[in-house]
Formats: sequence, C-alpha cells, structure tokens
Amino acid sequence: MFNDMKLPETKSNFTLIFQEFTCCLIDKFRVEIESHLGQFADVHYFKVTIHNPDSETQKLGLLRVGSVDGVLNRELQLRQALGNYKMVSELLAAVTEDSVYVSASSPVLENKLEESSYFSEASEEAIKEIEYFNNNSSEKNSELEEEPEYLEEVFYEEDRSCESLGQKIILLSYFPDEAETLAAWLTKENSLESSLLLASQVCQFFRYIYQRQWSFIQIFPKFIQMGTPIQFFDLTGAYPVGVQLTSGFLADYCAPEIAYESSCTISEQMSAYTVGSLLYQTIHHKLPPQGHVGELDIKPVPYIYQILKICLSPIAEERFPLSQLLSLLVETRQSIRSPQVQWKVASYSTVGLSISRLQNEDSYGVRQQSLSNSEPLILGILADGMGGMAQGEVASKLAAKAVVEALIPADLSNQKKRGEWLISLVQQANESVASNVRDGGTTLSLVMALGRELMIAHVGDSRIFLLRNNQICQLSEDHSMVSMLVASGQITYEESLEHPDRNLLTKSLGSKRRLSEGYVQDLSRFGTELSMLLEEDDILILCSDGVWDLVPADELAEIFANYQTLQLAVDATIEKVLSRGAHDNATILALKYSI
Repeated sequence: MFNDMKLPETKSNFTLIFQEFTCCLIDKFRVEIESHLGQFADVHYFKVTIHNPDSETQKLGLLRVGSVDGVLNRELQLRQALGNYKMVSELLAAVTEDSVYVSASSPVLENKLEESSYFSEASEEAIKEIEYFNNNSSEKNSELEEEPEYLEEVFYEEDRSCESLGQKIILLSYFPDEAETLAAWLTKENSLESSLLLASQVCQFFRYIYQRQWSFIQIFPKFIQMGTPIQFFDLTGAYPVGVQLTSGFLADYCAPEIAYESSCTISEQMSAYTVGSLLYQTIHHKLPPQGHVGELDIKPVPYIYQILKICLSPIAEERFPLSQLLSLLVETRQSIRSPQVQWKVASYSTVGLSISRLQNEDSYGVRQQSLSNSEPLILGILADGMGGMAQGEVASKLAAKAVVEALIPADLSNQKKRGEWLISLVQQANESVASNVRDGGTTLSLVMALGRELMIAHVGDSRIFLLRNNQICQLSEDHSMVSMLVASGQITYEESLEHPDRNLLTKSLGSKRRLSEGYVQDLSRFGTELSMLLEEDDILILCSDGVWDLVPADELAEIFANYQTLQLAVDATIEKVLSRGAHDNATILALKYSI
C-alpha cells in the first residue's frame, strides 16, 4: 500500500557512502557523520554535523537511511498526511538514492573518492574538505572511547561490521537537544502534574494521527524533544490502522500482543498502551515488564491507578479509546493543579439588649457548592432589616432567601460573567423585598469566592472586612448620611460616632423596584478590577452595624488574632458587644480561607 506514494527525487550513477567519520553531500547540506546510533527494522540512524551553506552555520543532525519500500517510506506517508503539524519536527532533506552503501562500522582508508561520480558534482573546495575529513578518520576513531547506546534496547541485534548496498531513502533533520529530550527528562524526579502533562501531550498527538487512520505502537524517547509542545523527530513507530504485522517483536512501550501474537492488526488500543507505559515509567521510574500478562505493581493513587490499570491491560479491548484517555488525563491533571480550597465558617446573631428591639431583624447565610470545573464556590450573605411592625425582619429574610436559592449559571468562566451574576443576585433580592414588604427594607452584603478569586456586592451600612496577617481592611463602603458628611469633610470620624443621624441610610433594598446602574458597590472602588485574589488564612468578616458600632475595626482585628479558632473569635466579639450595651441586633459571619 505504500508504493502509491511519490518518493523523493532520485539521483543515479554514483554510490553514496554512509559510515562513521565520513563526509557526504545530501541535497544542499554537507554532512559529517559522527556516529552510528543503531538500527531499527531496515533503518540506520546516524548522528551527524550539518553544514548549512546558506547561513554558514553548523548544527547537530539526525540522519536516517532505509529501504525505499520500508519504514521511512511509511514515515513519509504519515508526514504527508499530517502536513506542517507542530508536534512533528521538520525534515531538512528527504531524498532517494539509487546506489547507497551503508555500514555500521568505521570507514577504511581504501575508499577512493575519485571513483565516485557523486563527488564530481561537488565543488573542488568541498571535495578537498571531504578528502581531508576522511583521511583523518583513523585519528578520530582512536579518540572514540565508546559507542553511544541510543536504541540498543529496541534495535535489532546485529554485527557492527554489517554493510548494505542498494536504493535507499535518506532523511535529514536537526538533532534534538540531548539535555532536553524525553530520555533526559525521564532520568529526573518529576511531579505528578508534569507527568500527566507529558502523557496528555503524547496522547493528544496519538489521537490526532489516529483521526487520520494511523496508530503509534512504540516511541523512542531520545528522539522526542520536550517543550510546549513536545516534538517527535522520528515517526517510525507509527503504522496505518488495520495493517497486519507479519511477525511480532518485543520493545519498550509496545503492547504485549505485538510480541506474543503471530499476526497482529494495528489498532488504537496499542497507542493507549504506549501512553500508559510512558505514564507508568514517569511515576514508577521503570517501565512495565515487557510482554507482561499478569498483575502490575501500581501505586495506589486514585484516578492514576485506574488509568494505568486500564491502559496497561493485556487485553486490548479493555483499554481506553484515545479520546476518552485524553479527557481523563486532562481532568486528572486539572484536579491536581487546582488547590483544594477549604473554608471554615463561624457565626453568631443576637437580638441584643434593647427593650425596644424584641425581634432580630438581621438575617445571614452561607452557600457552598463545587462547580463542574472543580472550583469551589462560596457565598456569604448578611442582611440587616429595617421597618416597623416586623417588616425589617421579613425584608432581611426575603433578601437572604433570594440569594441562597438563586440558580447558579452554567458559565462563570470569566470575571465579567461572575460580576454580572453577583449584581443580578442583589437585583433579585431587591425585587423580592419591593414586591412583598410595604414599609420595610434591608441592607445586603455579599461576598463570593470562586477558587481564590473574591468578589463583593454591597448595599447599605452593614460592613465587609478583610483580615490578612492581622491587618484589617474595610472592603465595603457605608451608604449612610454620616458617611457622606465624613467624606465631604463636614464632620470628623470621631464626630460621626455620636452623630444623631448615624443610622440614616442613603441606599437600601426595597425602596424601588429596579436598582440603577452603579447602585450596588463592588471592588472597583479600589481600582479597575472587580475581583481580588485571596491568600492563605485570609478571613472575611461580615457584620451588621450592631457589631461594628460597638467594636471598632482595629479591636475586631485584635480579637481574631488572639483566638485560635474562628468560632471562639466570633463568640468573643459578641460578648464584647453585649458587655457594651448591645443597643441593636448584632450579627457577625466569619469565613476563613485556606488551601
């Protein structure tokens, strides 16, 4: 099936020699062969130095020589199907030569350049350079202490002196940076997250070529460049789906059925095994036993255990399809990357000590939910009602209920959508109060944290504080007449504490059906952003004016700094309020963020 493909242009009437410490011309590149890396199937691998005549530079290169109807022909077909895919390294040259001599051994000095018509096409200067290089090959050979062991674990065992002569395909590319190859990466200690990222990238590539009816059944880590994305320099491990292997072989990352079945049909499940084998190696620092059919020793890590168990099943039909495997790898990595957020919650609400306030008009609540993307969401709610004949109590309860029972939209993927939803919660609470309470209203203070991101929505004079490293900051602004007088400089802060109109609000819920734009305060008063990032052990404090009127902010911070638990600090705050008269209902809600 490979014969239909148009092969690279062929040259004739010469013999092209490939062996260690020789020099030749491939397309426009002068190539010095440094070492023979090994042989897989019909392909010889050489590490070379490439001299580029256009840029007058030299770089290490990978030279591969194989039969015209063999493995490299198959790779060229796959490259043609993939086009300029970013996860495949570029070929510098792809040519076919009629007469090629390939030897895994070092050259002998009996080679006579003048007998080769190939070199007659080169410039006189190039011929001199080649002749000088080859004449000094014996000296270079003596300096070689040992041969590189690139692919001996998967390459056919053979005599290093073997030679071949005939028509060949020649592929030339740059050599991957050896310090940045997958082989080098596998020798290091890597996190579980980075291991899953690697497996995801490899699986993504395998799924992409499977969609074009190809399947990888093995990989060579020394020819895979790590990066974003990773790059494959060698595609000889890929076969067309449905092709039947005529003989089995045993190799790293290969599914066991390839070794023990006399005839084996290439399938998607073989690629899933290769991905699983690589992930197993990154976690266990060893490959699964070759050709295993029994139980594997797999670390008991949830999700990872199941993925490896199914991917490495000796029964091909039990393995994941590549699309499902990719989704599982991505989801598992995301769950590891996402911090496991925990919230501690404490609260206390009291009617106080006033003989004229026999109902508690404060309402509060907390709503926690894990969204589909695994980010935890928490809402903290506090409402301080106002109005005679228990109307304030009804108003605050309606507002809190509207927020607690509101539907969470499916898409909270960005800051704008989250901010719009938070404002809509206040609008819904306002409509509920305005529709059901004639002579009452309420304040409403909301905090919302999605993962680490904090947002607020606030109307009235209840307060939202952030306590960080024993320093307290008021995030909300007081929508009151006294606050406006202080802001305009008409009275001092000290005078505001005893001002007769200190309970007169300029904003509340329930006074009108629809809130105007900008009526609800958010965090943009501190800058352009609607949100801020939380830090470890941050504490959010929501409290009604019955608390902050008697316990100033600096004293509140001191109380929370001196108690080991959140609830003890909340209890101590209310005790302080009661000891100072508690002339109003007093409610405090505290939420502590930790990872």
